[in-house]
Formats: sequence, structure tokens, C-alpha cells
Amino acid sequence: MGISLDSLEMMLWGFGGLLGAVVGSFLNVCIYRIPIEGLRVTHPRGSFCPSCKGSIRWFDNIPVLAWICLRGRCRDCSQPISPRYPLVEFLTSALFLLAAYRFGGEILGSDSSLAETFDFRQLLVLVAVWVWISVLIVVSGIDFDHKIIPDRISMPATGLVLLVSPWNSNLLGMVDSSVGSLLEAGGGVVPVLASVLIGAVVLGAGFQRWVPSWEQQRRKLSESYLAYLVGALVGILAAAYFFGSGESEPISLGRIRTSLVGAGCGAALIYAIGKVGSIIFRKPAMGFGDVKWMGFLGATLGPIPVLFAFLIACLLGSVVGIWIRLRRGASYIPFGPFLSAGALSMLLGRPELQWLWESYLALYQG
Repeated sequence: MGISLDSLEMMLWGFGGLLGAVVGSFLNVCIYRIPIEGLRVTHPRGSFCPSCKGSIRWFDNIPVLAWICLRGRCRDCSQPISPRYPLVEFLTSALFLLAAYRFGGEILGSDSSLAETFDFRQLLVLVAVWVWISVLIVVSGIDFDHKIIPDRISMPATGLVLLVSPWNSNLLGMVDSSVGSLLEAGGGVVPVLASVLIGAVVLGAGFQRWVPSWEQQRRKLSESYLAYLVGALVGILAAAYFFGSGESEPISLGRIRTSLVGAGCGAALIYAIGKVGSIIFRKPAMGFGDVKWMGFLGATLGPIPVLFAFLIACLLGSVVGIWIRLRRGASYIPFGPFLSAGALSMLLGRPELQWLWESYLALYQG
């Protein structure tokens, strides 16, 4: 007797939840160690208590359950362990499960024969979403603790999202993209490669030469790779414009354009708001890390969804910010976690958000 499709979906959801809890334990390590000088994610090996620095036993490292059994204290020194640790594990588990629910049905298809309907490409999409969720949780945790968004996370993440934008099914529907269609739209291999090279050199080298670093020094190649990548993608679009056949545009080109425009819109929006805020309040109103982070989210979602993500972030930030201000008296609240929450809402909860919006409009129409 074969396993039903519903049972397979339930197993996928359960696997997503369990995997998320395990990954969440690793994300706690990243959140704690990445901002601290002298620590690396892989060194020292194994988890340790933040208070006594003693090694944590494997059975005390079971996600969520170990913290509950230990009543939130270290077994050796009895010092409190922050509830943030099980919270991150539970949140990661819940988001991984939700992603499996949202994308898992398309992996298994609709036929009872799994061998005939299993979609490996859609499985890669789900894994990519899981990785994206993990990056958001790490950056949000670091920003919440230290009020910084590390460039060594946001910049490579943005570059990776732009690089895989032709296959980002979230940007323009679920239509397949291929390298062949991309080359054909640009007039062939030679025009596309030449345009990529010219675009990368002009934009990348120009950025490296003429845009100084924060220390007013000439940027290194390692600090300019994102500009080279953007130049290469712009070169692909230019090849399609100048050498293309003029026929219907492949979906891959549209995704590249949407990702670039989304990154630009997201970063420009936060930058403009920060400038206006600094003029009004006569002090920095928005960190530049938020600008880069919004560029990453825009490259993932596209220009229109990232604007809605920003509105959701403002709504959540206002409610939570007022509560924290009244309860703790804090005057500065990092905005990165709210931007991440808005982006997660748009990626994983768009159907529900659309239903709420339509229901809201129906109140005024009926």
C-alpha cells in the first residue's frame, strides 16, 4: 500500500519544522558569535554557556526542550540563559514549517505516483527560501542585540540574490527560466558575454575608483564585487535591448530587471527617509546598514512587494516601539527586525494579506 499524497505533505511539513528547530540552534550561535571580535562560527567548536564559558552537553543542546527542562539556567553555573535562544529555535521551526506548507505542494505535485510528479527544481526553491529565512533571522538577531547589520552578511546575500534572480520564481510567477533563453534574447553568446564584461568593468571599476570607503580610502576589489555584479547584470539587459530580436522577452530577463529595480527602490526608499528624518530631528534617523538591508529585501521581492513590506514594517515598528518605549523607556529601536518581518509577511503570507486588503476595501464598497 502506497503512501497518500496528504501523508507525504504532512511528512514534509514535519521535516521542515524539525529541521528549522535544529537550524535555529545553529542560528543562535551565529547571532552570538558573528558580532564579537575573536569569535568565529566554527571556533571554538561546540556551544558554551555565555556566563561560565563551560561546554554545553549534547543533551542540553536539544532545541527548545533542553531550555525548558533546565528551567532556563546553565546546568553548571546556574546562571540564567536568555529566553531568546528557545525563541529563535521555535521561530525558525515555525517559519520553516510555514515555508514547507507554502511551497511543499508544488514539490510533490498532484499525482499519487511520487516518482512521476516529484519536482526537484521546486525543492531547490524551498531550500533557497529556508536559507533566506535563516539569513533574516541572523541579521535581525544581531541588529536587535547590537544595533548593527553586518556588511559581511548583507552584501554577499544581496549579490547572491541578484546572481540567481533569473531563477527567482517569487519575482514574476512560476515560469521556468533557462540560460539558453537568456543568451538567445541577448543576440547570442558573444554579444551577451561582451556586454557583461563591459558592464562589469565600467560600473564595477568606476565604483571602485570613484566611490571612496567610509575612511575616504580607495575601495579594494573585495569591497566592490557587488558593483561588478550589478554591472554584469545591466550588461545582460543592454545586450537584450541592442542585440535582441525584439520578440517576446523571456521571463529570466524580466526577473533580472525586477530584482535590480527592487534593490534600488528598497535602498533608495530607506535612504530618502533617513535623510528627511535627519533634517527634521537633526540627528541620524536611519542607519546605512538598513539601506543595504532594504536593498537585499528589494532584490528578493521586487519593487512593489518591498514597498508593502516597508509599510508592514512601519506598522509593526510603531506598535512594538510604543510598547517598548513605555515598558523600558528605550529611545532607539533597531528597524532591521521589522523590515525582515515585513519581507517575511510578503513572501510567506501574501495570499492572506491580499484577502485582508480586499476585505478592508469591501467595507467601503458595500
